[in-house]
Amino acid sequence: MSSFHGFKDRGRVQSDNDEEEVNASDRGLHEMENGSQPFLNETAMLRFTLFKIPVSIHWMFWLLAGFLGGMLRAQTATDWHKVLVFVAAVFVSILIHELGHALTGIKFGARNVQIQLHGMGGLARFGNESMTRGQKIAMTAAGPGASILLAIVFFAIAVVTYDEPSTSSYPQFLLSYFFNVMFTINIFWSIVNLFPVLPLDGGQILRDILGPDKIKLTCIISFVTLAVLTALLWTATRSLFNLLIMVFLGSYTWNLYQQVSKQQGT
Repeated sequence: MSSFHGFKDRGRVQSDNDEEEVNASDRGLHEMENGSQPFLNETAMLRFTLFKIPVSIHWMFWLLAGFLGGMLRAQTATDWHKVLVFVAAVFVSILIHELGHALTGIKFGARNVQIQLHGMGGLARFGNESMTRGQKIAMTAAGPGASILLAIVFFAIAVVTYDEPSTSSYPQFLLSYFFNVMFTINIFWSIVNLFPVLPLDGGQILRDILGPDKIKLTCIISFVTLAVLTALLWTATRSLFNLLIMVFLGSYTWNLYQQVSKQQGT
């Protein structure tokens, strides 16, 4: 694929109440203070409201999406058109993913819901709401669920509207490329995002299943899974960007493990 190998934390969910629940041990996942405005809003290029949910988009989001879409290699008008289509597909995909988290949270009574798209993907933020463990798991799983559903929809549309390349017009060519990117992005990162690696959705689901007293075990499982995932991604893509993302995830998990160990005196 032309290649969506970034946006590692597109499924992150943050809740003020979670920070109280796990004390300081999971502070990296739950940083937002009560009543504070998300720091990304101060430098957001674009802000709007969707389904009464404030959405802010940092300028780094557009830059990295363009980078992943091949803007450094673009030379012809067709190349640049494909970059723009790629960026549009990334925007729609991540926004829908975060809406999956946000709307599910609202259904469970969450308030002060916000969505941020930033240089490393997306983030759904919630206020100081109390949810059951099952509700938290469902809210986290709703993001990948929305992405998989989106991939199925665009795959079906692509099949129904398929034309032979030799008979396609230029707009049809770009539309076909958009469908292809939408399917690839949402399937690829739904799979990766569900691996039990913090702070991805799979890691957050594992954390909620095991509970706040088992954060160290969550970190250990995250380390082991990350090692396997790194080997698989490197074998499949040979992407240095993917490798940097894996290093970042490993660094996050290691820092969290150290915080928990220090807190527990072990």
